[in-house]
Amino acid sequence: MKILYISYDFPFPPTGGSISRDFNLIKQMARENELHWINRTVRGKISQDRIDEMGKYFTEMEIAEWDYNHSITGLIKSLFTDIPYIIRRFASDRMKETVSKYIRENNYDLILCDHIYLAQYLPDDIAGKIPVIPNNEDCGYTFYKRMSEQSGFIRKMYAKSQWKKLLKYEIEILKKYKVYITTSEKEKELLSSYYNGAEIKVIENGVDTDYFYKRENAADEPALIFTAWFGYYPNEEAAVYFTKKILPLVRKEIKDVKFIIAGKEPSRKILELASDEGVIVTGYVDDIRDYLKNAAAAVIPLKVGGGTRLKILEAFSMGVPVISTEIGAEGINAEINKDILIGKDDTDFAEKIIKVLKNKKLAGMLSENGRALAESEYDWNIIGRELNRYLNEFVNNFNKENVRSADTNNKLQYEEIS
Repeated sequence: MKILYISYDFPFPPTGGSISRDFNLIKQMARENELHWINRTVRGKISQDRIDEMGKYFTEMEIAEWDYNHSITGLIKSLFTDIPYIIRRFASDRMKETVSKYIRENNYDLILCDHIYLAQYLPDDIAGKIPVIPNNEDCGYTFYKRMSEQSGFIRKMYAKSQWKKLLKYEIEILKKYKVYITTSEKEKELLSSYYNGAEIKVIENGVDTDYFYKRENAADEPALIFTAWFGYYPNEEAAVYFTKKILPLVRKEIKDVKFIIAGKEPSRKILELASDEGVIVTGYVDDIRDYLKNAAAAVIPLKVGGGTRLKILEAFSMGVPVISTEIGAEGINAEINKDILIGKDDTDFAEKIIKVLKNKKLAGMLSENGRALAESEYDWNIIGRELNRYLNEFVNNFNKENVRSADTNNKLQYEEIS
């Protein structure tokens, strides 16, 4: 098939989160399809060697640079309109023109939008003419809804003003295109509870089990690791929460425990955590595997967010035991107390960590089971085969339905003439 893929954020190198998902879905689709790509990325950030690397997967591609449309004025204006701020922030006449040009000049079998925010670039009358599938890492509104329930006053008020608008926008997209790809059954259930007139397909997140190889030996030191992009507020909040609330409880039992905060764009709050004893903030690292393989356990202390955590799958794949909050482990088909441990509150979280650090048998069981789960259910090759199968099935059904509709219309016209 010939597919137009529209995305934002440049997915190479695949450094985690939505970028890793984007890169691996592209890699899998390119095995069976002709891909054309329009990518919207922040101005001045993309080197030619990165563009050349992505060129391996696309027949045609266009990198549309943009300036980050973030302003206090725009944020305030969004409080008084029905359009969510994040949708306004992604607005771009240039992207609309580029997408329309590609559609005019090519006979696409399918258009895939990497996020619902990008559906605004499609021509208004395209629904029903060409198959369009919005592909979302998570239900955006759930992030804002949870933020409105847990964050500080100003952030809470902002989130409260946005989540219902974003939910309404997502439902409008569902109604228009009648289809949606998300990453977990939980996300599917949430969307279906608001609108059940669309086909919602779960394409889970995955992991490259060859790249994230199983380490040979367990870590010698009691080092905990949290890997994330810290420009994302929920990750920043999680790192601060863990350092201030959970780590002191662990340290009462294990004095020399270390906490490694590994990931790009650490904020001032994150950098300040390094002043605490035993806390290491790495910033961006070239190869996260070097840190994962030396960790006694990975912690996922998230209290806000949606989708599924690639950081859990990467730890599973390398045989690193994982302890998480319930929200942090959402969407992962892992059996509690067999594949993963869940901390239900601060004390319980700390106790689970202490058990893993002190009990080699427990740590070994979690290591083996996590790796087995990654290999059997979450390898990107498995995910990719299901994605390509579904895309073909969806396009075939779309075309059959259009043929049936055309036949019905022709029959009605014939009967009217007769």
